[in-house]
Amino acid sequence: MPIVRPQTITNAAMFAIAKSKAYADEHVDAFNQLFRFSRPLYKMQPDRRFLWGLTVCGEDTYVCLFMPSKAYATPAMNVRTPEGRRALIDFFVGWSLCEWDRCGYDPSMVLRNIVPRLRNNPIPMAGPSTSETASGSQQPVCHMQDRLTYYEIQVHNYDPESQEHTTRQYFANLPMVNADRLFSRHTRCFSGSFTDPNLRCGYDGRVIATSLLKTGWPESNMDIAADTRDECHMLRKINRILGDDADLNGRYPTLVCGGRARIDSGDGVMVDDSVQSILAEVDTEVTVHRVHKRLVIEPLGEPLNTVRSVRELIIVLYDVMSAYSAISGRCQILHRDISTNNIIVCRNANGSARGTLIDFDSALDIEREATNPTRYVRAGTVPFMSINNMENNNNTRTPLDDWESLICLICYLGTFGINNDPEHRRLVDTDAPIHEWLV
Repeated sequence: MPIVRPQTITNAAMFAIAKSKAYADEHVDAFNQLFRFSRPLYKMQPDRRFLWGLTVCGEDTYVCLFMPSKAYATPAMNVRTPEGRRALIDFFVGWSLCEWDRCGYDPSMVLRNIVPRLRNNPIPMAGPSTSETASGSQQPVCHMQDRLTYYEIQVHNYDPESQEHTTRQYFANLPMVNADRLFSRHTRCFSGSFTDPNLRCGYDGRVIATSLLKTGWPESNMDIAADTRDECHMLRKINRILGDDADLNGRYPTLVCGGRARIDSGDGVMVDDSVQSILAEVDTEVTVHRVHKRLVIEPLGEPLNTVRSVRELIIVLYDVMSAYSAISGRCQILHRDISTNNIIVCRNANGSARGTLIDFDSALDIEREATNPTRYVRAGTVPFMSINNMENNNNTRTPLDDWESLICLICYLGTFGINNDPEHRRLVDTDAPIHEWLV
């Protein structure tokens, strides 16, 4: 079912950061400022796929296009010449007539802001407010002043066995993790569910979340069958091999659905949403291949710094590394990014903690890449990288590199604290020599 936007495209969608300078020879400074001011837009607009920019330096105008790995700029369009004026007018006319996706937005994602139910037609929801039904029972309702803001997102699921693509509608709260760099994977994370919030929502005006949606633009092979670094492939393999092991349940993500985001090419044909498809008429020799991917996983959890004691930390790390032992041993997959950001704390019904290892974006399937030289490519997060990754040497990466990352993580927590206590904040805010380790 395609997403229907609340209105057709308007001039307000023609959004670009503009920078002007008095003289033509100041175009380098204008570009530098354009780079700096464009970066926050990815955080402000979660449905942003790429950015437009404009610089006016004296008589010269440049149009810029910011992609996840590279920026492009037109030749100078001098408004004093007929050719320059024509080129600039052609651009603005074409821009004003282009589709939603060519403005840089994601057509499979739309923000909703609604009153989910009326007073005279209460619908059950989660929360403390209640009303009496015809049968006399109490059921929660949402009041007229309560508004629900959420994203409706199309998740494309790919079945590698049948090679079929299907879609599901996902309803997400505002981003938990947002893109904050100009050139990166632009990873964003949303909590939500597949249940329409018009039928059931939280009393706090949020979608009742049961899963996590992760979206981003990782480097990928254009051939989906040869995309050996695909996170969905990693999770499918892990779920298939370890799915019957009850002792590991909840210690690694369960893939609900996921695959490459797809977009209408303009003639009704759905194609992968990739840097190549966007730049088909601009750059035919793209060197960094990035594909827009989405996946929905369970369970939901909290950051590692929410552990309440050293005992809980030990339990969480034990859970995570016991899962990792099975993943590296039985599934032949290296995680390659053991860090504080990729371990979450999940709470059982009685409040006890358990750990889950997440984010297999950098993972490596040893069986599929036994002779691949990219096994030696640096991966991980400073300051948790193994020495092999820090030195970026040619030593074969093994599970010992991930265990070394765990030791670094424990040393880090032992130095800076296990949660947001005052001592932790004091060390983070100082210029102590230990901070050289972090960079």
